[in-house]
Amino acid sequence: PGRTEHNVVGVRVMPVFAVKSGAFFALNTGILGLMGGLLQINPIWNLGPYKPSQVSAGSQPDFYMMWPDGLQRLWPAWELYIGHHTVPAPAAVALIMGVVFILLTIYPFLEKRFTGDYAHHNLLQRPRDVPVRTAVGAMAIAFYMVLTLSAMNDIIALKFDISLNATTWIGRISAVVLPPIVYYIAYRWCVGLQRSDRAVLEHGIETGIIKRLPHGAYIELHQPLGPVDDHGHPLPLQYQGATVPTKMNKLGTGGSPGSGSFLFPDPVSEDVALSEATHAAEQRALTALRNR
Repeated sequence: PGRTEHNVVGVRVMPVFAVKSGAFFALNTGILGLMGGLLQINPIWNLGPYKPSQVSAGSQPDFYMMWPDGLQRLWPAWELYIGHHTVPAPAAVALIMGVVFILLTIYPFLEKRFTGDYAHHNLLQRPRDVPVRTAVGAMAIAFYMVLTLSAMNDIIALKFDISLNATTWIGRISAVVLPPIVYYIAYRWCVGLQRSDRAVLEHGIETGIIKRLPHGAYIELHQPLGPVDDHGHPLPLQYQGATVPTKMNKLGTGGSPGSGSFLFPDPVSEDVALSEATHAAEQRALTALRNR
């Protein structure tokens, strides 16, 4: 409550947050110092001499280096010959990594350019309200997961008793085909959720109560989210970017806006008038439902 595009709701940096952060920093520094002085890691005198020929073939990179490793395994053995010089295949992997980091850096500026929205925002948008951004993120995650799983294709081939070459080609095809499919699914999912919210704002929440009309037709009663007209039909509401309740037990879970100003609360008379108006609107909606 109270959050707008023009303010930031939360705890100020000074003085409490800064003191807590300093205390946590000192605590972490002390613990790391104790671990560095008292705990032993990699006792090579207990492991014996280093023999590269005996290193396990199942060793895997750290998680943050798995996607480059997977990219290295999936990239074909293409070499580029420029004059008397040969550019090996791993150079393409390094180039693609650079492109990925550049795209991550400039994406916010690209989105501003394509959407024309240069305003400063302090409120988060729901993923369904920005389907293209959500779909691009889902596509990137799918691409990342394919490369990460490909970094362990030798382990997968061993444990599931399948061909290593088959896992490589599955990873290659998935890296090209899967991200566009995920993009389409995520985009259509967001659009469907938008339509669902608009339907609730226009017609109300499905109550699960079935009513038979005099001519034999069956309809489901809806609980309006706002005022109704003289015929009991709900008046369409405008979408405000907040969560729209879709079930009866979710009514009121969206919270209430902040009341009053910075120093003074709302006058009692305004609170009473607002409460009476809300109660009257609920009564009109219930009366309209009974008469339908």
